[in-house]
Amino acid sequence: MINVKDIISITVKLIKKYKIIISSMLISAIVILCSIHFFVYSKEAKKFEIAGQQIVELSQNIIKHYQTSPSYWGLSSSEIIGKKMYADNMNIENGKLIGYFGNIVEVGADEKGNIVMPTSKNFVIAYNGLNKKQCIGIGSHKFNKSFWLKVIKMTIKNDTNTQDFLWGHKDYWLPIKRKKLEDLCQKDDNSVIIHF
Repeated sequence: MINVKDIISITVKLIKKYKIIISSMLISAIVILCSIHFFVYSKEAKKFEIAGQQIVELSQNIIKHYQTSPSYWGLSSSEIIGKKMYADNMNIENGKLIGYFGNIVEVGADEKGNIVMPTSKNFVIAYNGLNKKQCIGIGSHKFNKSFWLKVIKMTIKNDTNTQDFLWGHKDYWLPIKRKKLEDLCQKDDNSVIIHF
């Protein structure tokens, strides 16, 4: 009958004898796992880069279209669709503006796409119906400085939370940190609302 000491002794001898092979296998496994993680992360990061660029292009198109107007009067999702101000990679389905993730995007006075009233110099772009990962990815996207210069605030909204992020706020500042969004974004039906 083999006792525990014999099993340990045999195991130690095998490890000593084949330590180079075992080390190589462990290193290979670590490299493969890191490569898979990097590939998945890169693919995910690319999605949020495209969605972020869509927001930038849409906001630039709006600002350019209204640059000679004294306000954003009349701006709404319908106006965006009618005058084709949406980003190149956005879609229109059943009269709705559809974002990169297949979500409804509303533009106007609020996250519902209501018409901007006369004399209003502000508008919002709202990405609605986002899951938690999308909410975190869009909310914490690294937009460039020229984009941030036009942003007044960002709001994360869902069934349980409505939180504004403002320049210079003590706890909820812009740009938004990913950690803050991990607590605020819920599983489904989040909105990221960007106020210009």
